Amino acid sequence: MEKKDNNNMNEDPVIITLDDKQFRASELNDDQKVLAAELHGIADEMRQLEARFNKLNRDKNYRILDFQNSLTATEEVEVVEANEEK
Repeated sequence: MEKKDNNNMNEDPVIITLDDKQFRASELNDDQKVLAAELHGIADEMRQLEARFNKLNRDKNYRILDFQNSLTATEEVEVVEANEEK
């Protein structure tokens, strides 16, 4: 009996989950199926944007660290030069 339920679930897949409630294809009308498909596309684009944002944010943080390190290196050079002048 369990196999029959699994086959039935494969034939009637979950199309969308909204507020922790799963909706199967048989529960949706044609307009809702179109909206669900559009939401899937939007979700994919948002995942890509999130990945791009994370990469840009990581790159920004690396540049900030590099800049801060360059300031420290410049300060150290200035201190060494000042000591050599004495």
